[in-house]
Amino acid sequence: MEPGSAEYAKAETEVRAKLQSIKHIVDYYYGVNGAEKPHLPIDTIIDALRQPRSAKEMAIREAICFHLSCDQVGVSTLYDACSLLDDKNSGDRPYLAVILPCASLLRQHSERFKTVYS
Repeated sequence: MEPGSAEYAKAETEVRAKLQSIKHIVDYYYGVNGAEKPHLPIDTIIDALRQPRSAKEMAIREAICFHLSCDQVGVSTLYDACSLLDDKNSGDRPYLAVILPCASLLRQHSERFKTVYS
């Protein structure tokens, strides 16, 4: 796809809509559990394999993964959505710190989460 083309614009619009849905899921599960999304300093690299240290946050991530799987949100869709986020933006960093590790969890435990890859 060529940036600036009609095809690119259509695909970007679709991914942005999916990103909003994914952010809503993340916000819902952190909010309903009375937890804050991760706040990583700007100089901290966001590691897609980093999983939370607390059992509570791990349970939140697993709930997010089950929800994404139930909604047939594929790993590729999560990566596409993350490509629209900026790791230098303090508003985007918490979502990257959740979505990327959730994608890793889905890939690592594909049978448990009945992972979709589209």
